[in-house]
Formats: sequence, structure tokens, C-alpha cells
Amino acid sequence: MITPDREGAAYRQLATVLRDRIRSGELSPGRRMPSEKDLHDEFGLARETVRRALAVLRAEGLVEVRQGHGTFVVEVPDRADLHPGDTITSTAAVTVTRANGDVDTYPAGTTLAVTD
Repeated sequence: MITPDREGAAYRQLATVLRDRIRSGELSPGRRMPSEKDLHDEFGLARETVRRALAVLRAEGLVEVRQGHGTFVVEVPDRADLHPGDTITSTAAVTVTRANGDVDTYPAGTTLAVTD
């Protein structure tokens, strides 16, 4: 259940619910996302709130808009192996889990590099 006064803004909560559905496979790669109207009806949120949540998922690369066809779940690899000299630049925040278990989050636009 989404409650606008708890756990962050309603659009972020909706993005989390949809992200979880994508990661669990409930919304599988290649599948069309529910329409804005369907999400509005299911969650009782304003259409603008639904649009903002979908924009978050687009920015994260989890969904893509196909003009005239709708919004679809993107195939996201479980893992991307990097090699020395490779660099990463993301348009969304990046979370790095280090070999020792430490977790760091870097803002969008940060260039990450693999070193020897």
C-alpha cells in the first residue's frame, strides 16, 4: 500500500513497487507495463504521480517507451563483468558492492573505472 506521508514521496513508493515486480519476474522482460490508467486505478494515485514513477524506471533503464505501443520492461542482465581499463558512466545512481562486502552509492554521471 502506498501512503504519501510515509516512506518518501508517493511516486518513489510506486517506483519501488514496480521495480520489485520487475525484479521478481511478475513483470517480465519484453512485457508491456500496465497503462497509466491501470496503475492509477490500482493504486489510487494521480496520473502525474504514475508518470513520475515510470520516469524513474526509465531513468534506471528498467523500462522503455515504444512510441505508439506503450511502455515495456527491458531485458536487464543480472551481471556485467568489467575488466581492467573499463569505465562506466551511468545516467542513474550506481550502487557498488565491493569484494569485502562494503557498499557505496555514486550519483548519476559519476565515471567509475576498473583498475588493476
